[in-house]
Amino acid sequence: MPNLLSRGLFNLFFGSRRKPFASLPGPQPGVLGTAGDFLGPQPWDVCARYGREYGGVTLIWMGPSPGVVLNDPAVIAEVLESPRRMEFEKGNISEQVRPTVTDDTVFIAKLSGDWAQKRKLEPMEQPWSPKWLAAQVEPMHRSVVESVEALLKEPSIDYTTAMRKLTFDAFAVAAVGEKLPTSVFDDFMLMAKGADARIQAKMPLKFVSPPKGFEEAKARFYGQFADRVRAARKNPNPQAVDVMSWTLRETPGIDDQVLAHLLGGVFYGGAFSSSVTLVGAFHQLQKYPQAEARLAEEAASLGDGPLTFEKLGRAPWAEACAFESLRLLPAVRVFTRTPSKDAQLAGVTLPAGAMIMISNQHLHRDPAHWTEPDTYNPARWLDGGATRDPLGSGHFFPFGRGPRACVGGDFAMVFLRTALATIAARAKAQVDSTEPFEEGFFFGVVLPKGVTGKLVPRSAQAARATPTVGAISA
Repeated sequence: MPNLLSRGLFNLFFGSRRKPFASLPGPQPGVLGTAGDFLGPQPWDVCARYGREYGGVTLIWMGPSPGVVLNDPAVIAEVLESPRRMEFEKGNISEQVRPTVTDDTVFIAKLSGDWAQKRKLEPMEQPWSPKWLAAQVEPMHRSVVESVEALLKEPSIDYTTAMRKLTFDAFAVAAVGEKLPTSVFDDFMLMAKGADARIQAKMPLKFVSPPKGFEEAKARFYGQFADRVRAARKNPNPQAVDVMSWTLRETPGIDDQVLAHLLGGVFYGGAFSSSVTLVGAFHQLQKYPQAEARLAEEAASLGDGPLTFEKLGRAPWAEACAFESLRLLPAVRVFTRTPSKDAQLAGVTLPAGAMIMISNQHLHRDPAHWTEPDTYNPARWLDGGATRDPLGSGHFFPFGRGPRACVGGDFAMVFLRTALATIAARAKAQVDSTEPFEEGFFFGVVLPKGVTGKLVPRSAQAARATPTVGAISA
């Protein structure tokens, strides 16, 4: 809490601004407002503490500018789901990542602009998307098997790094039908680091320089997708099930460059969040060995040979493990919005541009809603649990809520279920230490730190059951 002098100075210069917001609880502001609360701890932990101490709506001050932290499901729904959502645009993240992504993605589009038109172009928004999703289980399974076989040879791995590459490769198979060269992954990471520097900058963005080689990496990254689109259009494969081929068949009039940008956006939209969800799952499964043993048993029961969508449907524990990881350790824990003009919310008038922080950290662990909220218990999602708390509901929104929730949420769930079942059938993800579990931040996503260990093969029999994977290699 700011000291007496700091609070006094804030009241001296900005005290009159506090009166219209007197109905909202919140910490006492100092010279920096309440921004100082966010200088040390992670922002999601601060938002969760505000939820416990002040309730569903907390008044904050970014210097002299008022804002709110929302932990009330009803108020969050008003901002993200109701017709009023059009009054609230995404926060600074759009400008922060703009150099890395392209203007064709819905990620940075404004609700008041062409967001709706861009959303309609997204492959995962198409009526054929469910059929495409079902067809991805087998190729992603083969990709993950290949990655696991390589990781089994490593004496030690950093799970965050290893799962990031495993996820990138599986996404590539789903996007363009094959793994991409390592150089493409390197370009992807360099561009992500450029965006991350802008996201975490403590200075105006115009003073943040991109990393060396950024523009060249961007040209290569999106260019290789453009090359693949042109080649696929010239020589279509009617049997191909990747999203590029499916889009060209179903929407032949789509512009090649637009499709290339959408394909590149698939990776920035979910590779980081999906990979760290796997890391969180392995961390928790190490702490709860009975849950891990049940996952391994279920994965083994699916039998040898390819993992199909039909088989995946017989793996409810894998899905429950994914849900529980998304609840306890969601990759995205803070969503920001700003009113495009003065807006009424929670009984006060927020000025245009005010900061609205929406966090799932407290609601995902709210003891008034969840039994033993800090315990990793996948069983809570069985016997109707997923119906009681569906994705995007008041106390469970790892992908956001409402029409602007992550367009790739369903794809992420299919990938997570596929990866967990595939890995568990072949290896135990052994973690060196579960405490402390340190978290950082990268590209707007929680970054597990120091989660090391190794993959231990289940048995020689499981190794012999490995399917042929050479067709998807780079």
